[in-house]
Amino acid sequence: MARLAARKPPRVLVIDDDPGLPEVLELLLSREGYDALHAATVKDGLERVASAAPDVVITDLKLPDGTGLDVIQHVHRERPELPLILITSYSSLDSAIGALRAGAVDYLIKPFENEDLLRAVQRAVRIKRAPPLAVEAYMREVVQRFQDSHSEIELARMLGIGRKALWMRRRQWGLKRPR
Repeated sequence: MARLAARKPPRVLVIDDDPGLPEVLELLLSREGYDALHAATVKDGLERVASAAPDVVITDLKLPDGTGLDVIQHVHRERPELPLILITSYSSLDSAIGALRAGAVDYLIKPFENEDLLRAVQRAVRIKRAPPLAVEAYMREVVQRFQDSHSEIELARMLGIGRKALWMRRRQWGLKRPR
């Protein structure tokens, strides 16, 4: 009789340069059954995303070599199904809107209650995004390949969509129109 493999606990990567907070979060998350990892910089965090394949990423807004928005934009481009949560002591309406537009699923202001963080992580694990459809991947590839040599109108015609739909997808994918 075959034994059922135990489900591995969801892996949560915390990207924060504060020396104490990541340790506390790792302890809290581990106690709740998560596999918690830590990175202190954007560069280290992106390397951990690639090598450790986390199920959720929690990133601070201000990091020594960039911002949490940089992390969100890069991860959202490479792994759009990966949910990200932004935490910050420097909250503003602009940073909240920027984080959500860049692809974050939640935004928490420090100091936050442990229960608020755990609820955000639970939601993120539950809503783990579906990978993009093959059609979307194809459309993105076409735009990336031909955006330098074709006009906006030509690209929209090639894809069979309107210019506004093309513009919205560019924003969603983080692709800027070359000037």
